[in-house]
Amino acid sequence: MHFTDDIEEHVYQSYLEIGIQDYHERIRFFERNKAAIAHLPYELRLELSLDYSSALFEVGEHFEFLKHVDQLLEAVIIDNIYSVDGDDIYQELLFRKASAMHTTLDLHGADHVYSELVKIDSSNPLYRMAFVKNKTSLLNYLGQKYRAITISMVLICGLLIGIELLIIRPFFESYTTYIEWSRNLLLGLAILGMIFHELYVRYLAKSRLGQIVNNKS
Repeated sequence: MHFTDDIEEHVYQSYLEIGIQDYHERIRFFERNKAAIAHLPYELRLELSLDYSSALFEVGEHFEFLKHVDQLLEAVIIDNIYSVDGDDIYQELLFRKASAMHTTLDLHGADHVYSELVKIDSSNPLYRMAFVKNKTSLLNYLGQKYRAITISMVLICGLLIGIELLIIRPFFESYTTYIEWSRNLLLGLAILGMIFHELYVRYLAKSRLGQIVNNKS
């Protein structure tokens, strides 16, 4: 038993000796020594698990990070762990979870988590900015039909240009002005439509942020 304890203590100390920003090596070491880490005292095991999940996030392994984060959030809540090295570990895990969801295009899930973060700390500019960014992406996704219409208008403009160059100018030059007006009008409407849609979704995103902040207060 004592021999086993020595091995586990060695594994813990060896992990701590890895460079703080050597995330890939920390991930490899943790995954190679999962059995030994599983037998560490609970506090040490949680410490390494939190660091491992942080390393996963930092190297962009967001799907893998999302597999672990809920279990860590539950442990943090149950054990009333408010801070690690002066940082609010609960909010940090939540923010990383939302960021990972956004990156993996789970925009609905990210929207919910960012909303909770804004409710927790509505004065945090990082939470507010991330919420608006994700909400804008979500609204753009939900408004794909509208965007498809404007893109179709641009494609029609291209088609009209082709018709103008190949048919109208060589054979029906008198209609050239009408075609030019038509394609310019269509292109103008498409551009205005894109600009309006982008401004509108940003307005909706900021309005929703305002609703959350006001309801909290």
